[in-house]
Amino acid sequence: MNEQAQSEDLAAELEAIHAKLDALLAAQSAPTPRFLSVDHAAVYADLSQNSIRRMIGRGDLTGLRPTKGKVLVDRLELDRLILGSTRQPRNSRGAHLHRRG
Repeated sequence: MNEQAQSEDLAAELEAIHAKLDALLAAQSAPTPRFLSVDHAAVYADLSQNSIRRMIGRGDLTGLRPTKGKVLVDRLELDRLILGSTRQPRNSRGAHLHRRG
């Protein structure tokens, strides 16, 4: 392969990388949708899908079912639930075992 062909291949690869980076940046800067699926709500809140489902089951969070088989959560309601939480984190597990006294 000559130098010209290598240069063209490199330019094409760089263009492809640039296009992928633009797509990733666009996805990052896109506004978060108001309604989230259970799996997206879990990622958004850094919780498990089971935790989101338990909150819906307990009535702490409203599960919306716009179509059969699809459950959505209002992101604003999820934010309010998290921000309104009064539970304090537990001390680390086993901390009592390491106390000296």
